[in-house]
This record gives sequence, C-alpha cells and structure tokens, in this order.
Amino acid sequence: MTFYSWAALCLLLLTGCSNSSDNSLTTSEADRLLERFGDLQPYFTKAGIQGLLDHEETGSPVTLVQLMSITDDRAFARYEAEAAALWQSLGVGERFRSEIFGQLIGSRPLNQTRIIEFSSMAVLLSAVDTPAYTDLMNTLASASDDHVWLLGEELPLPFEPMGSYFDPRLQNIDDNTARALLSGAADITNTNASSINSNIEPIIDMLTSDEPGPFWMVNLIDFYENATFPDGRETNLTGEEANTIYSNAILPNLVRFNSLPEFVMTVSSTLTDEDVEWEQVAIPRYASRDAFLNSFAFNPGAPELLVFKDAGVKHTLVYPSEVPGTAVPAPATGPLFDFRYCEVLLFYPTEAGLRADVYNSMPLSDCPSDLWDALDADQIASDYGAQAAGLNGIRFWVLDDIAGERPDQPVIENFGGIQMRLAASVAVAPDATERGLPGPYKINRVSRDTVFHYVAGRQVYELEDADGTRYRMQSFTQGQDPDQQLIDLQRLGERLDLPQGWSFHVVLLQENAALATLDGIAEVITDDFGNTYQRTD
Repeated sequence: MTFYSWAALCLLLLTGCSNSSDNSLTTSEADRLLERFGDLQPYFTKAGIQGLLDHEETGSPVTLVQLMSITDDRAFARYEAEAAALWQSLGVGERFRSEIFGQLIGSRPLNQTRIIEFSSMAVLLSAVDTPAYTDLMNTLASASDDHVWLLGEELPLPFEPMGSYFDPRLQNIDDNTARALLSGAADITNTNASSINSNIEPIIDMLTSDEPGPFWMVNLIDFYENATFPDGRETNLTGEEANTIYSNAILPNLVRFNSLPEFVMTVSSTLTDEDVEWEQVAIPRYASRDAFLNSFAFNPGAPELLVFKDAGVKHTLVYPSEVPGTAVPAPATGPLFDFRYCEVLLFYPTEAGLRADVYNSMPLSDCPSDLWDALDADQIASDYGAQAAGLNGIRFWVLDDIAGERPDQPVIENFGGIQMRLAASVAVAPDATERGLPGPYKINRVSRDTVFHYVAGRQVYELEDADGTRYRMQSFTQGQDPDQQLIDLQRLGERLDLPQGWSFHVVLLQENAALATLDGIAEVITDDFGNTYQRTD
C-alpha cells in the first residue's frame, strides 16, 4: 500500500496511524476493527481483518460475498432493513442475493447468499468502523449460526446470461422414475475414485420438480496446487489450470441450454474462520432445472470433462439457489398443450378469389400416422369437387387452450378414417402454399374470433420482425421435418433462415397470457418449417 493511500485511509478512519515499518499499530488496528463485529466476532479472524488492512488500495471496487446460515427469519429481516440503510448512506450496492434450497456438494447447511459491492476498500473500512455496523452485526448474530465471508474483485464476463429452457420429457416425474433415470445417466455424482462427492438427493429433487424458472449454483472453490487426477496420471498442470480446461470445455454445452456464468470472483481475503482457504467464487445461472440436468446428468460427455474439475478442485461447496422474484409457478398444462392434430384444406374458386375450407381433426382424433400417411390429396379433391386439396400435418399445439364460439351442429367429414370438423373458411392469398398460407414470413390475415391461452410458467416461442412486431407460435409441424419435436423448439432459431432484421426468442411467461385477434382478424405467419405464429399486439 502506498504512503498516500495509507495516509488517506488513516484520515478516513480517524485513527492517527503511522507509516513506520513497525506494524504494531496495524495489528492494533485489526483488533479494534474486529471488535466492530460485536456478537458476530467469534466467526471472524484477526488474520482476515488484517487482510482488509493489507489490501492494495487502488480505488477499484471490492466485492464482499456472504454465505450465511439463517435460523431466525424475523431477526434476519431486521438485519436486511438495517443493512440496506447503512449501505444506502455510503452509496454501497447489493450485487446479488439468493436463497439456497439444497446442498449439491458439502454438508454445511448455509441458506442465504448476499454479494455486496463497495466502490473501494476505503469505503468498506469506513462502513466497518461505525457504531451502526456493530449494531448491524449484533442483529445478524441473533439471526444466524454460521457464516462464510469472502472478499475479492469480481472478474468481468463478456456476456449476460438470459433465456429459458423447458424439457417436456422431464415433466411429471416421480421419485422412483427419477432414480431409475439417474441409474442409466452420466455419473455426475463422481463416486468412483473421486475426491468430490455430490449429494444425489438435490438431483432427485430437480428431476421431480416441474419448476420452470432459472436458478443459480453458488460454488466456493479451493484449488490443488498441482492438478491431481483420480487415475494418478502425471501432469504439469496446476489445479486452477485443470479446472479452467473443464470450464472452457463445458461452456458450449451450457450455452446450448441458455445457461452461463453470472458471477466469478477471485478471493483475496477470507474474513471468517475457515478450515479451507477459499480461492474462487463462481455462480453460474442455469435457465432451469431441466437445463442443469441436460448439461450434466443427461450429457454423455460430462463425466470425461468432470475429470478435469476433479483434478483441479481440492475442496468445494456447491449450493443451488433461487433469486427472489424469479420463481414462477410450474405450468398447469392446459388440455391442448402438445396436442397432436392435422388438417385437410379444400380449395374452391369464388368470385373474390380462392377459398379454403379448413377441416381440423381436433378433438375428434389425434390423427394416427398410418391413416394420415395413406391420404391422397388429389383423390380427396376429386371426392369433394374441390379445385385442390392440401394436407397440413402432423401438427402440435404449443398453447394450452382455445376459447371461441363453435357451431351447435358442426360439419364433420371423414378423410380416410380420420374424423375432422370444419374449423374455418378463409380467403386464400395469391401466393399461398398448399397449406393455404403465404410463403414463410409473409402475413396472412385470417378471419376468426378465437382466443389462444398460455399458462404461467409456459415457455413460448416468438419471432420479431425488423420493426419490433412480435408473433407467438401457436403450433409446430412435422410436415417438413418429420423428426421435429417440442424440445427442438429451444434451438429453432439456429435453423431458421430469417429475413434481415428478424430474430427468434424463447420467452418464459411470468403470468397467464391470452392471445386474441384484433377486430376478428388474426395476422398469421409461418417460418421455414411451416410452424405457425400469430401477431401478439
């Protein structure tokens, strides 16, 4: 620490300290500051406080990571209110907060995370050296029974994690099914010749939970000095280098499931009394529990990569946590979600142009593949005296329910053994495809009074045009890609040949949503694969 910064700090703290080589005053200062922690003092060490005083004062922000075991919610609420007032008075900001809901690795029952950013070390020390801080620590002591406090500088990350991920294959799974799935999945528990053992119960809880929202995995890490591989191989890698190899290798898979690191910090000081000298804090954001499970438990390549993590990490604590306000209810799936159907379109000439009578198999049939594949469009057109016939399927709804008036006596026809009802008669655009809609990304205006409903927690898929207008998917089709499944819609944007300025989005609904027509007209578009979308506003 330079003489200037040391003198400035002493002036700030009003301690009248010296720049002499004798460090007795510094030691005394550490004792005095330690006393400021009041009833919480037993959790902290003199060496940890000395680390604050020895910190190279550069004027750069410093970050405090707090992991706590809270035993009294009311007392903790008082602490939070008092802390907010103190931080506000000093211009200090809360960088991150989360509530821990499990222990993936380790057996230390911490349940709250807070990350506080101070504009400089001087500001942090000035906060500690106040009676208000001692009162704050006394309140926290009454609310808790364990703490890990780490100080360092946050590392800049080149990206902002966002997006959602939903895997319909992992819904409605009970405990027995979850354990059976894991028995044949990747070995994420690292129980064979490994120094890091994961608790399997949090994984079971993730499998049996249908919670669709994101969560954050809080990691505390202590590296081996030299990488130590379970198989005993010789290496020149340090522990941190081995872990970096793992991190870089797993990153593309995380991105695939809309998951990325949100916070990484190199620890400069451990303030609390720890058996481990923690070196790094890392907090990745997973788009959902489904995203985490697909990144690891159901990722065949994960065990090979985790070998490098195991070789690099000597000790670790890993806690899944949720950020208050991000949790949304699991979707209460409506009757039409992922419902299979198909359509037959009959085209007739009129004075105003071509008209399409659209027959829909819902809810009379789920359109069996053998019957659908046997349909002959030319024969159907001949049978019904139509100019042409179009086959639109197999399709699947990605909405939950449809509201609208239906005729008391619907017109029902049988096409090759598939019962269908007349759903609509629409004017056909001049450039329509055989499905009765214009080519990809062109608007077709359909006259109907239906309202599409999507439930909270549902993941929806939207196109946005160059002007910012959004179109939400109503159904996807296997007409052009027979292998397309609901789960493939997560990365559909990577496959689309979008017009200039257009984009594809995956959105997690925070509340129930209704998609209505405007004055009885729905503006509908299709993408390259024939998936259909309706304008949202």
